[in-house]
Amino acid sequence: MDRRADLHVHTTASDGALTPSRVVEAAGEIGLAAVGIADHDTVDGVAEALEAGERCGVEVVPAIEISAVDDDTEIHVLGYFVDHRHPGLLEKMRVLKEGRRERGRLMVERLNAVGVPVDFARVEEIARGGAVGRPHVARAICEVGAASSIDAAFGKFLQVGAPAYVPRVKVSPTQAVRMVLEAGGVPCCAHVAKLRRDDIILELIEHGLAAIEVCHPDHGPAATRFYRRLAERYGLVATGGSDAHCIPGTASPGIGGVTVDYAVVDELRARAMRMRGAL
Repeated sequence: MDRRADLHVHTTASDGALTPSRVVEAAGEIGLAAVGIADHDTVDGVAEALEAGERCGVEVVPAIEISAVDDDTEIHVLGYFVDHRHPGLLEKMRVLKEGRRERGRLMVERLNAVGVPVDFARVEEIARGGAVGRPHVARAICEVGAASSIDAAFGKFLQVGAPAYVPRVKVSPTQAVRMVLEAGGVPCCAHVAKLRRDDIILELIEHGLAAIEVCHPDHGPAATRFYRRLAERYGLVATGGSDAHCIPGTASPGIGGVTVDYAVVDELRARAMRMRGAL
């Protein structure tokens, strides 16, 4: 029997549209054996997802996606099988969550300055207590009629160079890898083909990077083959997932849109146990 896993899904704990429980239920409904809850800069959704996994018979891989920056390049570091109760990780994520909230507030200020009447209180309502992100601001922009879709809101106002873009709080990629390692997880570089910076991957391997996301909606067949070979060459786990946010008005795939063999879950778990033993 072919057992599949989607190891990159977001929830309402950050900028996804579905609650952690609903994500796990949806994974079960389409027959996935495992799902990775990998919210941006938070593990707040993991506990709820684990409980839902027990009810639904779906294995939940505790994960996180840490947003890092190298010069002007955004690098997202996934952490698999992290201890979602690790005090050090929770404190660092608290600081990043506050940074995301302040970033959202500044974006709203800039939107107001160009005549878009978005209210920050509404952005926080949309975030539902999760870490504030650009998709929440984009939804608020759509609600006031300043853009026709989430993607249009990003293009007009929120991408780099647009009127309301605000840089995020900066964490270096090596710091992000270290955070994952300290929390007992396996550091993984997300959607590597989008980076166009293989030098960063090679540098991070020296700091403990143990996996790369080979299968992703933004990776074509050639890129997938290239990075699978790179993973084999350097002894990295080749992971993958849909990067699903399940937000209406976006072109991204849903849960299960990109999957990997369940054997990858076993490989990540074994790698996490070996790495913890080496610390």
